[in-house]
Amino acid sequence: MFTVSQTSRAWFIDRARQAREERLVQRERERAAVEVQAHVRSFLCRRRLRSEIRREIDEFFKADDAEFSKRSALCIFKIARKLLFVFRIKEDNERFEKLCRCIQSSMDAENEPKVWYVSLALSKDLTLLWIKQIKHILWHCCEFLEQLKPEILQDSKLITLHLTMLVTFTDTSTWKILRGKGESLRPAMNHICANIMGHLNQHGFYPVLQVRARPSARDPCLQYLNLNVHSFQHTRCPLHRSL
Repeated sequence: MFTVSQTSRAWFIDRARQAREERLVQRERERAAVEVQAHVRSFLCRRRLRSEIRREIDEFFKADDAEFSKRSALCIFKIARKLLFVFRIKEDNERFEKLCRCIQSSMDAENEPKVWYVSLALSKDLTLLWIKQIKHILWHCCEFLEQLKPEILQDSKLITLHLTMLVTFTDTSTWKILRGKGESLRPAMNHICANIMGHLNQHGFYPVLQVRARPSARDPCLQYLNLNVHSFQHTRCPLHRSL
């Protein structure tokens, strides 16, 4: 009788242990399933968001050159933020090219302060965000310069575009916003340029120019940038560490 009772008790304990282990396994399966589902939903959500943002960017850039010149600097700034948020160098190379051309077009506009992309540097609310944005844009220009081949006609045109972007935003001499009464702003804008140049230099700007200089040494934009870099290395403006 005692032996039967012990056997029943051992059987009951073993069954309870098995049931507990099965519940633990089931909970672990459910947890893993929920985690996998969360990752899948997150991936699909991010992909859908990127697709929607890219569609919005493509709609923005469908305008012709005449419409481009009328786009406000703030509109360009906002679309640039969206592009930089989803940016993949292989997938968004054409969009980035259009962004650079749009920015250059805004800088070429005559007597349109609200159109000039650089005018946002004077906005108290947007100055730091604008500086951060142009740093990212110019560094992407450097990344493209490393990949492009000047012996290919289309690449040669893109090299000129990216070099022009780098020249435009590392020197204030072409900024129309500084003409006339805006001349008093030049020292502050020069400091911003020094800040941008310092950021690029810290991330490998000069080696990129050295690589690009071999096949394109005659490019005036490249020669000008080399001069700017050499000048910056000698002056080492301290402001780029404070902004």
